[in-house]
Amino acid sequence: MSAAALDPKGFNKLYLNGEYVAAKGTETYALRNPKDNSTVTADVPIASAEDVDAAVAFAEAAFRGPWSKFTAVQRTECLLKLASLLDDELTPILTLDSQTSGIPVSLAPVRERTYIKNCLVYYAGWTDKQKGDYFPADDGFVKLVRHEPLGVCAAINPFNGPLATLFLKTAPALATGNVIIVKPSEKTPLGSLAIAPLFAKAGFPPGVFQVITGAGSTGALLAEHMKIRKISFTGSLTTGRKIQELAARSNLKRVTLELGGKSPAIVFADANLDNALTWTVNGILTRSGQLCVAASRVYVQREIADVFIQQYVERMKAASNDFGDPQDPGVKFGPLVDEGQLARVTAMVDKARNDAELVVGGARLGTTGCYMEPTVFLNPKNDSEIYKNEVFGPVSIIKTFDTEDEVIDMANDTEYGLTSGVFTRDIARALRVSAAIESGVVGINCVSVQNMQVPFGGKKQSGVGREFGEYALRLFTEPKTVLINMAA
Repeated sequence: MSAAALDPKGFNKLYLNGEYVAAKGTETYALRNPKDNSTVTADVPIASAEDVDAAVAFAEAAFRGPWSKFTAVQRTECLLKLASLLDDELTPILTLDSQTSGIPVSLAPVRERTYIKNCLVYYAGWTDKQKGDYFPADDGFVKLVRHEPLGVCAAINPFNGPLATLFLKTAPALATGNVIIVKPSEKTPLGSLAIAPLFAKAGFPPGVFQVITGAGSTGALLAEHMKIRKISFTGSLTTGRKIQELAARSNLKRVTLELGGKSPAIVFADANLDNALTWTVNGILTRSGQLCVAASRVYVQREIADVFIQQYVERMKAASNDFGDPQDPGVKFGPLVDEGQLARVTAMVDKARNDAELVVGGARLGTTGCYMEPTVFLNPKNDSEIYKNEVFGPVSIIKTFDTEDEVIDMANDTEYGLTSGVFTRDIARALRVSAAIESGVVGINCVSVQNMQVPFGGKKQSGVGREFGEYALRLFTEPKTVLINMAA
């Protein structure tokens, strides 16, 4: 892919049926670089109902036509070819995406490339392992169960990990024989558009993978479309509810929702202090706190509270020096995604000043762009917004506790239940507390981490369904029972 092809102004079309095409809808919008609010491109299309219908028609034709004739081995070959193509192509595309996401390009060479490539290679190995069941004819019927693809699927992706999420949803969908339409966040669509032609280059037939752009109105068209059989959404709780409602009111399409968190990190007195500090600080600063798994609530046992808080605050304060131009490979942390997100975070922080003790940060960082200081509050009121709601910025709270039972109650006092962390050298305590915490993922002596081999998802209002691992595959297939009458 040439450097010219990565000019953001060149991605002002939709990617349908294996090619870039002009949108039927006439509405467009502009994108800005959050490091300085300069315009990146001014004419990103908003896909209309006609555009969505066209994407679905192409997807259905591919699903029932050429893609249905691909063997499992051929699907594996396509996924592995795509992974190979990304060796050379991915970093420039991630750099393009950084212009509107603010995600530092320093993450691209190792973290992003490794994560994405591992995802493709992992699911490439699953294409021929969609085993079914056999039950003997002890009642006169042989019973067979096989798992079949759903058909046309859709993915609505977040702004904070647009390409990683694209592959996280696309790889299991394609491995199981489905086709997929991707709608990236309206804030970060460029990388998804840029990467689309690589699917054709890898051997996927036209219509198997498509990208449309737009805001919430376009997402709603996907959620309510009568011929889309599955929708996978990552984003806010408010939008997730709307998608589930639209899916239910239309054709009862399958829905997977990953809706954020307010993840607790529990640090017991016997924990390795340096390890706990490293994980909890990184867990709130990575992507400037714009992570659903961010360690935004830290509970520290009273015996070590003074020393832990002092060192935690020092590290957070020092991290202000690591923020800068996200397109500079030497910069560790970037801005929030846009002015709207900065205003939202700033408003929550200002309100929290009356509910908790502000010990570091609390203001916009610098005078240009959408940067927020790393911010820490101590012992907020139990009903305060900063304590209860997801901030999605580099803002954390610290509370002290005395007993194990007390901190379990504190950690579970939330409607979120995505991830958590337990820091202790006592393995019995670690297992006991991890069992009691109401979250889909629990890290022991780590936090805010995911692994491709095991399921990822939340309890309570953090979501519905699971991604990663074998569990994601079952959510892209439908079991079919076949009964054979042996007496006929």
